[in-house]
Amino acid sequence: MTVKNDIQALFNTYIRYWNARDFEGMVGLFTEPAVHVVPGGVESFSDRAALAANLRERFAVMESNGFDHTEIAAVEVRQCSDTTAMVDLRNIARLRADGSALEVFDAVYVCIMQDDNWRLSIAIGCWPNWKTD
Repeated sequence: MTVKNDIQALFNTYIRYWNARDFEGMVGLFTEPAVHVVPGGVESFSDRAALAANLRERFAVMESNGFDHTEIAAVEVRQCSDTTAMVDLRNIARLRADGSALEVFDAVYVCIMQDDNWRLSIAIGCWPNWKTD
């Protein structure tokens, strides 16, 4: 496989775990530590247990607002080096069961080769369509 295919497969697995609420599966795809840059600030997770706890809290809030699943319209991978890649996610839609959107946004991820596997390391939330081509 190519790096782009490997990272696309990583995100396919991640979204599958996300929609299944498989917290242990999700956090197993991240490096230790992991960092999220979100509208509320920077969140650093020293280990996967801390990240899993955060995700459980985040899902509880989303589900209280009717969250059902997430869809990603596009994934663009750019390899930066043998061990680093940048990934642009476009039109990430957090949806209710009826298909209406709770929110739509873009994101940028930094993926790192760690222990012979590509892993998610840094996640940055972005405004929709923040990047112009």
